[in-house]
Amino acid sequence: LYTIKAALGSPGSLGNAHEFIKTTIKAMADYEGEGTPTLFVEPAMLADMLLIEDNNGRFIYENESVLAKTLRVKEIIPVPVMKGLKRSVGDSKTHNVLGVVVNPADYTIGADKGGQVSMFEDFDIDYNQQKYLIETRCSGSLLKPKTAITIEEVI
Repeated sequence: LYTIKAALGSPGSLGNAHEFIKTTIKAMADYEGEGTPTLFVEPAMLADMLLIEDNNGRFIYENESVLAKTLRVKEIIPVPVMKGLKRSVGDSKTHNVLGVVVNPADYTIGADKGGQVSMFEDFDIDYNQQKYLIETRCSGSLLKPKTAITIEEVI
């Protein structure tokens, strides 16, 4: 409900990077978030998109800002931890998550009990030292439907 799932079509002759761009542009038509969103993308996919060439061997996208303008996003942020990120769809099917389009302003962070901080202390007899633990619970969520887009590759 809150995240639009956009699956890449068949790569065709131009490859996954070209298909990623087409899928993202088409999915932006359903985006209902505030302002201009940010694209969080796997670094390898970003490199593949920047390496797309025309028939004369020139790069189509000179830099990330030109690519961001084409994708209708404010900026592109490479996220190394997205490498190999998979999402389970059900029926033992999985999708590779290649990118997420979201405006961080649409995402709200909260805490339980007004951000109450709990502190624990204990003496560790094995190491003969006092140990302290400070913890709090935080959560976050999107407030409006269709304010994020995940671009996925069907395996």
